[in-house]
Amino acid sequence: MNKLLDSLDHITIITKKLKKTTDFYINILGMELDNQRPPFNFGGAWLSLNKRAVVHIVVNNNHITNDNKPTLDHIAFRAKDIELIKKKLDLHRIEYLEKITPDNKILQLFITDPNGIKLELSKSIE
Repeated sequence: MNKLLDSLDHITIITKKLKKTTDFYINILGMELDNQRPPFNFGGAWLSLNKRAVVHIVVNNNHITNDNKPTLDHIAFRAKDIELIKKKLDLHRIEYLEKITPDNKILQLFITDPNGIKLELSKSIE
């Protein structure tokens, strides 16, 4: 049993086409618009599956895709023990960026894996 991570939390997609992307996930895949999205200072939407936001869409009108390949911004995991994770990152000298969502409900750690993939490790603030 993993002592550090609980589950995959969500994926984040960068797009210039918010409506088209949102409509696809809602109308084609049956997701629902999640109104619990914090008041970030950038456009986007959260989409839920079984009452849980699993797709985060972020608008970036300057975003350039290569060869029309899909764009993935980061992979997020729910953390069980965020303090233990921070100690482990410090021990291995892995840099991280710590943030709290604008509604002060979620503590986020952002790290990069060896392949350059951004990971978010998050824990609800109690």
